[in-house]
Order: sequence, then C-alpha cells, then structure tokens
Amino acid sequence: MAINNIIPGIFKVTDTEDYLEAAKQTAAWISAHKVTDEYGTLWAVSCREGKSRDEVETTYLSNRTLYSGASGIGFFFLRLFEATGDKKYLEEAEAGAEYLIASYDPSLSVKPGLHTGTSGEGFFLINLYHKTNKAKYLEQAIRIADDIYDRATRADGKISWNGLYDYMGNGSAVTYWIYVYNETSEARFLDHAKLSIDSILDLRIEDSEDTIHWHLLNVHDYFKEVPDNGIVANFAHGTAGIVYLLAQYYEASGDKKYLDYAVKGVNFLEKIAVKDDDSSIIPYIYLPDGDKPYDVYYLSLCHGPVGSAVVFKKLFKLTGDKRYLEWIRRLNNALIKAGVPEKRSSGYWNNCICCGSSGILLHFISTDEILPGNANITLARRTANKLINDAYKDEQGRRWYDAWTRVKPWDVDSNLGLYIGDAGNASALLSLYASIKEINLTELPEFA
Repeated sequence: MAINNIIPGIFKVTDTEDYLEAAKQTAAWISAHKVTDEYGTLWAVSCREGKSRDEVETTYLSNRTLYSGASGIGFFFLRLFEATGDKKYLEEAEAGAEYLIASYDPSLSVKPGLHTGTSGEGFFLINLYHKTNKAKYLEQAIRIADDIYDRATRADGKISWNGLYDYMGNGSAVTYWIYVYNETSEARFLDHAKLSIDSILDLRIEDSEDTIHWHLLNVHDYFKEVPDNGIVANFAHGTAGIVYLLAQYYEASGDKKYLDYAVKGVNFLEKIAVKDDDSSIIPYIYLPDGDKPYDVYYLSLCHGPVGSAVVFKKLFKLTGDKRYLEWIRRLNNALIKAGVPEKRSSGYWNNCICCGSSGILLHFISTDEILPGNANITLARRTANKLINDAYKDEQGRRWYDAWTRVKPWDVDSNLGLYIGDAGNASALLSLYASIKEINLTELPEFA
C-alpha cells in the first residue's frame, strides 16, 4: 500500500467543527465521573485508573477549586453552554454550583487563592449568575469575598493567609476582590485589595533604584530535584505574578504608584531573561550565585512564556507602550524556536492549561490580533490538532493521560479539572472554535 494512501488516516488534520466535537466528547467523559454525597453531586478530581494520589496531589488538588475541582469543571460546562446553547450543559454547571454552596464552610476561605482556594468558587458563581440571573450565586460570591477578609491574619500592618503571598497561592485574592468590586461597586472590596497588595509590596527586594523582585517560594521544599534557594521569577509563583497583581490594582484604582512598582518588577524580568536577536524567555528558576543557569525552561502558563505574555499584555493594554508588545513578540518567538507545539521538552510535557499545550493554545488565540501578521491563529490550529490527536477516545468519551508532576513522569492519570486536565483542554478547544466562529465566551482572567 502506498504511504500517501494511509497518511490521511494516521495524521488526521482537524477542522473547526472537530474542536467543538472534541469538547462535547470530553464533557461526556467528565460527566461519567460524578461523585455524590450528602451535599449533592460534583466531579472527581481524576479517574484514578491504576494509581493513587500522592502527598503533593492530595494537598493541592481539591475537588472544589478552579484549578482542579468543581469550580473549574463547572466553568467549562458554562462555556460549553455558551458555545452550543444546549441547556443540559448549563444544568450541569448549576449542579456543581449547588454542591459548592451547600457544602461551603467559611473556614475554607483560609485558602483564598483564585486557582486553589475559594476565590475560584466565587469567580465561577459570578459568571453563572450572569447567565442565570439567580441572585443566590452572586450572594454566595460576595459572601466568599467577605469571608476571605475575615479569615485573614493581621500582624504588623500586613494581611496574609498561611504566609503564602504569590499569585498562584493567596495573592490572587487581590484579583478576586477587584473582580467583586467591579461587579458590585462596593468600595470595601477595593480597600481589601489595597491592604493585601500593600502587604505584598512590603516584601519586595530592591536590587537597584529601578529594579525590584520577590522571592516568595522555594520550589526545593516541594521537589528535592530542583536547586535549593533558586528564585522563582515567573508567573504565577514569582515576580511576574506580582507585577500582574500590581497592574490589576492600578487598573482598578488609578493609583500610578502601583504601575511604577510593576515597571520596576518588569525591569528585573528583563534583566534576568535569556535572549537572542529576536526572542526572550524568563528562566523557571534564576540562580544569581550559580556558575551556570538551571537548564529547564517551562513553556506554558505556570513559569513559562505564556504566563509572561499575560503580564506584558496587561501592561500593554494599560499603557500602550510598545515595549510590552515587543516583549510579547519575543516570548512568542521563544515558543516557536522551542518547537511548539509538536516538540516536547522537559518544560513542556503535559496537555493542560497550567503547564502544557492547552495553555499555549490559549496564548496563541489571545495574542493573534495584537501581533503583526496575525500568524498565531495558524499556530493555534496546529496546537489544537496536536492536542486532539494526543487524546484517548473510546465509547466513554475523550480524555488525556498525563503526569502532572514533571519530576515523576511515570505517575500518569487522567485529571478532570480546568487548569490541570481534561476540562481545560476541552475549554481551550472551545476558545479556538469560538474565535473562528465569532462567538463570545466567558474567558479565564488570564486570557480575557
């Protein structure tokens, strides 16, 4: 048999309708993994085929959150309703919301982060309120915003929760309070955001008159394979994430002091970036006293150019300064030179929004219009093609099997959540479908 007769079947090239169909197939798989208890029905964190969750997963992968749990999966079903008009998806999103409300306890807000805490629940509920006009969803979102403030620790003029200040941790409570402030116009939420961002500002390290950074997380404490005391600089655990929070607070308050601090943080990122003639990438871990750099470069949202581009896109929007647009172009070039989306590297190993190909897909979609030549939609289609063909599909639906913990590549599972797995992959495919079809979908904060 001639090879040109079998290539079309082996290397299937997807089209626009395939993106929607893959999302529906994924929804079927997720719907088949519901868990029921005394509060109602939600979804499992993963299908757990042949493995058990390790200590890190048990600590960070909650069945409630936007990152890995019901808030994120519910958000995916909300977007699938927006894309199709099929009310069964809205009903599924509402079932998740009802569970979150019924099982909520104010003590949960000691973890307030947008991704891994109660802010993510509120974000989902506000957007569900927009589609249903049911006041109970907005009321619960406001309650969460108040509980986050009430559960904070106050000492020496600072506010914190468990001592975690980075964006992926608890710093994104700032993002949520601003979100609720924009929804309600109630000034206390902007006041709360200021108290939190000022507490984070007090932790800055001043390298020079015009350069600052933050050292908020030692990754070695979690993964011993990573060098001790390296500076995590990127979005969402490092300086780039804090720059994003500063820019958000400036946008909401108009206080230029916070934009000035954001620029000083950007100056640090520019100083440590690895560059060539037309591309730049910010290291996953910066070793200021090391003889040689740590040679793993993440490529997606968490620690990679996708997260960096989120920050520079926000600054470009706020200032119009083409310096930030040039940053986005150079970060984009770094992705292309790394062989994205077909080539896998040690910093690009999964199919997920957080650390893999669907985060890169969202990047290409969200930057297509602002980069010269609009070439990113072609890259988005290539990424979607790879993403769909990486999935496993049978009569139960479509899903992806990946190792969430990069340093344990043998620890493979199908995670169901938004930032970590199946719901996020399908949601990213929906974003491309909607972009091509000119359908408005509710987007995640980082890609709005």
